Amino acid sequence: MPDTALITDIGLNKIAAAAGNAFAVEITHVALGNGGGAAYEPDFEQTALQNEVIRRAIDQRVRIEARTWLVRASFAADIVPVMQVREIGFFDGDGDLIVIVAGAGFQPRSLGGFDYILEQPLTFDRAAEGVVVINAPDWELFDHAVLNLETHAIVAAEQWDQRIMIRDLQSAI
Repeated sequence: MPDTALITDIGLNKIAAAAGNAFAVEITHVALGNGGGAAYEPDFEQTALQNEVIRRAIDQRVRIEARTWLVRASFAADIVPVMQVREIGFFDGDGDLIVIVAGAGFQPRSLGGFDYILEQPLTFDRAAEGVVVINAPDWELFDHAVLNLETHAIVAAEQWDQRIMIRDLQSAI
């Protein structure tokens, strides 16, 4: 992913405090901003987006690896103004900016007049497993699709192996 996604200092401090304790950093909300009209490189000291336009609760999440989540949030056309998204922020229940996605490689996204569905992977490879969680309902359709595709791939591989064995047996006769 060409976007720069970084954990802020506040996020890192909260993750460090959660490590070894019985609680986790719970990311609950996502915000979209226009970056003040230009791309910029985010920094660790940021406590807010440069120009936040809209914030809402995360709709769904799925854990795709031990420390990687795929986050999904829908922004309805009637609440999204016409704008260029140049920054995305992920916030915990206290309203603190934990992760920011922005940077020169970030492709601006034009919004307004239509529903926008954000699907963003977040990786916390420097945090212990379970220390950062996305507090949102499970994305069951994603899980179903992955399991379904996995099953189809296994069946197809088995069918291929059987075809090869049948061909070999027929050529031996």
